[in-house]
Amino acid sequence: MEPFRYRLTWMDVDYARVVHYLRCYVWVDEAFHGYLYERGFHIREFVDAGFGLPYLNSTCRYMRPLTLEDEVEIHVAVVKSDAKGFTLKFSINKVGDDTVAVEGELVRRCIQAVPPRSIEMPAVLKEAIAALPHA
Repeated sequence: MEPFRYRLTWMDVDYARVVHYLRCYVWVDEAFHGYLYERGFHIREFVDAGFGLPYLNSTCRYMRPLTLEDEVEIHVAVVKSDAKGFTLKFSINKVGDDTVAVEGELVRRCIQAVPPRSIEMPAVLKEAIAALPHA
C-alpha cells in the first residue's frame, strides 16, 4: 500500500494549531478504506448486506507534534491476521522526515450483525489484507 498523503487544515488542529488526536484515526481509516475500495472490497455493500468490520481495540502514541499545513504520510501494514480478522499497524510522519510522529495499532473483526457473531472474512478482503506490507 502506497503511503497516503494529507495536508493538515484548520479542521485537523486545535487552538494551539497542533493536530487534534482523533484526526489521526480519521486519516488511517480513510487511507485503509480507500485501499480496500481500490481492490474491490466496498464496505458499504458489506454493511448493507448485514455484516460489519468493527474496531475491537486501538492504540495510538503521539511522539512529535504535527501542525497546521504540515503534509503527512500515513503508512499501514498488517501485524497479524486470521480467518475472521486482522491487526493493522500504522505510522504517520511529516513528508520528507522519516521520524515517526504518531504510531498505533487497530484490531478489526468481521461480524454478522444479526445474530451478532464473528464470521470468516470474504475472499476479496483476505486478499487485500494479504497484499499489505507485514510489520
